[in-house]
Amino acid sequence: MMSEQKIEKYHFLKDEPQKRQFDIYDLAEYQKIHSQHSSKPHTHSFYQIIWFKSNKGKHFIDFEEYDIKKNRIFFIAKNQIHFFEQRQDYNGLLLHFNESFILNNETDINFFLTYSIFNNHQEPFYQVSSEQEHQILSYFQQIENETKNSGEFGNQMILSNVLKAFLLRIEREKRKNDTTIKTDSSRNFTYLKFRDLLEHNFNQNWSVSNYADRLSVSTKTLNSIIKSEMGKTTSQVITDRILLEVKRKLVHTNARINQIGYDLGFQDPYYFIKYFKKHLKISPSEFRKTIS
Repeated sequence: MMSEQKIEKYHFLKDEPQKRQFDIYDLAEYQKIHSQHSSKPHTHSFYQIIWFKSNKGKHFIDFEEYDIKKNRIFFIAKNQIHFFEQRQDYNGLLLHFNESFILNNETDINFFLTYSIFNNHQEPFYQVSSEQEHQILSYFQQIENETKNSGEFGNQMILSNVLKAFLLRIEREKRKNDTTIKTDSSRNFTYLKFRDLLEHNFNQNWSVSNYADRLSVSTKTLNSIIKSEMGKTTSQVITDRILLEVKRKLVHTNARINQIGYDLGFQDPYYFIKYFKKHLKISPSEFRKTIS
């Protein structure tokens, strides 16, 4: 019988909505208190930004390994599984915030959070250059200074606006070399709509043509857009999203493998196991054992 593997899910002020849904921490001090859980696979219901200030350690996000480097900022979305290599000498800054702190019912910001910086599975970090360091640091200094004014008039609004300005600034820097976004907004809109559709329908067993039909483009056009944006075919991106969800369920739940397949649109359990093994070279049960 499989040994139970529990992936802890942490919350930030979950039962205290009256409090400010945002805070900033010194990473070294935070690690002294929380190193035990941060070095084990876990997930959380809030957003996390981590700015590392030294070249030490590894960061694991949704089963991928990333080097920790000086001035590398990681953006961890809610429900992503991540953990750090166990050590005590991490240096940097850490931000925690709940959706309610930044959304304010603004649909565009919601879309931005879900499908941009905080959902970039190819590269969930931004490397700050030496030329940018001072300007990026100024956002964190403004945040640190304003957190001291808790309870004063406009405190939450100022913090929320500085955070939004920081996120938009990082997004701008990441897009500077992206000619598709600059020169063809219709292609970028199609790409974003595809990501939206995929996030809501990856468990429906849709084909590439299903997505193309709903976006009113040909499969060839969709493939061209996705290839230019993500460096993969549309089919590969769909497969990657399905497999990520399977892996999350295998480690985050005790659901039977057949049930996981059904939940993700696979009516034939044997085909589901074959599909998983084809792409990952390991069966779902073997994958689950390696995590346990």
